[in-house]
Amino acid sequence: VVPGARGGPGGHVIAGKAGACGEDLQPEFKAYRERVIKNATAMAKVINDADNLSVLTGGTDNHLLNVVLTEWDLTGMEVQNLLDSIHITTNKEAIPNDPLPPKYTSGLRLGSPAITSRGFDEEDCEEVARIIVDAIKYHDDPEKLQELDARTKALTDKHPVEFN
Repeated sequence: VVPGARGGPGGHVIAGKAGACGEDLQPEFKAYRERVIKNATAMAKVINDADNLSVLTGGTDNHLLNVVLTEWDLTGMEVQNLLDSIHITTNKEAIPNDPLPPKYTSGLRLGSPAITSRGFDEEDCEEVARIIVDAIKYHDDPEKLQELDARTKALTDKHPVEFN
């Protein structure tokens, strides 16, 4: 049989899914899942309260939120690159009836699982959202962006990545 010519998942894929399902059954995972949603909700509230920014659906009930950037003269790609420069990882995201092509987009996708895994709580996530809002607001002010980068570093220093 030619490799890749037969169907079905490999044993490693089945084992990985079984391990993930086992983790899902643990009480710790339920608590983690609830924190992920609370953190995303906290970020959505800050963004919705900001001038000329909103979350696409008005909020979120999961780990993701899409920020609408149409009120700004910035594309999703520009904001993604801007936030990368201050060490916040996001993704450009198309919004419904997006006037911009997929390469640029009018939206930005944020998620809370990675920062929740690092130990960020709702207050920390509100600060992340405030940094994002301020970065968009002061996108052409290098001194302000440097200050925002320092705020990002303070959060990541508070919650370092743990390697097992």
